[in-house]
Amino acid sequence: MMKRFFFLPIVLIACSLAAGAIDFEVDNLRYSVNSDNTSVTVTTPAEGKTYSGDITIPGSVANNGVTYSVTAIGDDAFQDCTELTSVVMPNSVTSIGEYAFDYCRKLKSVVMPNSVTSIGNGAFLYCSALTSVSLPENLTSIGNSCFRWCYGLKEVDIPASVTKIGDAAFDDCSLTKVVIPNSVTEIGDYSFRSCDKLTDVTIGNSVTTIGEGAFQNCSNLPRVTIPKSVTYLDLQAFSDCNSLKSLTWNAKECIIGTDWLQNVQLTELIIGDEVERIPAYWMENQSSLTSLVIPASVTWICENAFEDCYGLTRIDAYPDPAKVTMGKNVFTYVEKDGTLHVLPQYLSAYQTANQWRDFTNIKGDLSEFVKGDVNKDKEVSIADVTTLVNILMANESPIAATDFPTADVNEDGEVGIADVTSLVNILLAE
Repeated sequence: MMKRFFFLPIVLIACSLAAGAIDFEVDNLRYSVNSDNTSVTVTTPAEGKTYSGDITIPGSVANNGVTYSVTAIGDDAFQDCTELTSVVMPNSVTSIGEYAFDYCRKLKSVVMPNSVTSIGNGAFLYCSALTSVSLPENLTSIGNSCFRWCYGLKEVDIPASVTKIGDAAFDDCSLTKVVIPNSVTEIGDYSFRSCDKLTDVTIGNSVTTIGEGAFQNCSNLPRVTIPKSVTYLDLQAFSDCNSLKSLTWNAKECIIGTDWLQNVQLTELIIGDEVERIPAYWMENQSSLTSLVIPASVTWICENAFEDCYGLTRIDAYPDPAKVTMGKNVFTYVEKDGTLHVLPQYLSAYQTANQWRDFTNIKGDLSEFVKGDVNKDKEVSIADVTTLVNILMANESPIAATDFPTADVNEDGEVGIADVTSLVNILLAE
């Protein structure tokens, strides 16, 4: 019986060692041995101590004759280290834990190696002195609230490896330009909310979901292009973006949440030539819109799509109305004495079709697409050059012609500088 009790403490100690519960300190940094017994994680300082100043984390450390590789920054490792000013991480680090640098208010510089694949929730929360961040090339996701309240953050480079931007990831930052790469499929709730310095955003062509309030209160954002890949756009996604005047919509099938454009007054709306379904309550309360072009690709206009767009005085409708399913009250409170322009072959059909027939001034004077009419205003002018240049500046190359068919002026299957040359030649010839 005595033997059994004698061996019990030894067994418990051995289990503790195997679980990697060894902590030690080297050059004022504290480490915890990982379960593989060959690597360590940078962990919180001992009680009564803190990390401060400029810190370079080594790639390996030795303790009791054993050398360990430094592979992770642990949860809360540098949390509340208010005098920390810079951190350089070694190429051996693969992960940064949750709230690792939370509330490091004087942290100005962070060097993260490309070996890092994950950054935890709140990792750099409230690091208000950070002005720019270059994210690792192998990073796959940006955690929730990762850079939230980094008020000084003006620049961020999101690598092409990232597939998801977490909720509130950049909430209340000072970003001026954001390029969301084609690898990203989901933009989380409130991810760029209150980035009131943001004037330029590119949404990649693989994004399917734009979360609730994702760009809410980006009050200086003048234009947005919604790619055709988007299938879900949550409520208040662009609400309170009161400088947003131009919207290009390429989404082929999309469900939208309520008030997604609340307190926004668009003046320009461009509907892509592949759009098939216009969502319910889509342009609700956009009274500043004066003209609308509905491309021939549209086969479904859902209920109340243009409710309260009482500023509309011109609608150019290209579809065959017999092939368009109309929801209820599509044009509620739209003045019906404006001009509805249609293709001549569909004039009589519009004059008798449900809801369309309510317009008192229907003209069959539209013509088919004019080459070089990039902005689809039915004429080729310098305005088309401006639209084409804006498309080139707002998108990563190569740009497929299927995304912007009117911009493929030279009809080579891509939109590029060559199309600008072709467009200028058309203008000069006229």
